Amino acid sequence: MGLGFGPCYECEHEACGFYLHEECANAAPSTSHPFSKCSLKFHYNAPQGDERYCDACGEDVSGFVYQCSHKHPHDYHPRCLKLPRTLTAGDGLILQLRKELPSKCLRCGSRKTSNRIQGWCYVSSPDRYCYHIACVKEMILEKWRKDYFTPDGNVNDENNLALQTFSESREIALPGGRSSSKATQIWRKAATVIMVIISALFGEPSALISVLVQYWLSS
Repeated sequence: MGLGFGPCYECEHEACGFYLHEECANAAPSTSHPFSKCSLKFHYNAPQGDERYCDACGEDVSGFVYQCSHKHPHDYHPRCLKLPRTLTAGDGLILQLRKELPSKCLRCGSRKTSNRIQGWCYVSSPDRYCYHIACVKEMILEKWRKDYFTPDGNVNDENNLALQTFSESREIALPGGRSSSKATQIWRKAATVIMVIISALFGEPSALISVLVQYWLSS
């Protein structure tokens, strides 16, 4: 997943700055995924040598990668292949991981990522809330650069309130552009959807539980 969060191995020399996700360290020589009809082969680096992007999250591939056997292969970060197929966002709201967007992403307003990759997404049922994996990762990285998160994916205690404010901000679009009296309720549910997806991307579903609890108690 490129620059990422969650369980990882770290070089014992602090100045080295080398991290390795568990999924990358334990990557099998080959694997499969329901979204790919082909067997996926593991490579330490993409054999093509050119600039490549993960077909799941849209980020560049700069190291370990799985590829299909096509002439123009698809690329996947090892960790992206481990994303949960189903997430529960509370109040009976179920999010499904999908290969293609049924509607425009509520953050970027497009069906493709900034790299023109289709990209996977999480979609609620019914299809009210739809977000690119790439867009949610971009939101995470923006906050990571401001020290909202620690490298292991936890939330800094002093940034809990700031993160809650972020989840309610205009970075999250309202389904259908609604602005009625129900807007606040819709904002809260959209914020919860985003938080649950962030938790899945961290690879540790419990990482943001404390934030979610405080968020709902303060609402």
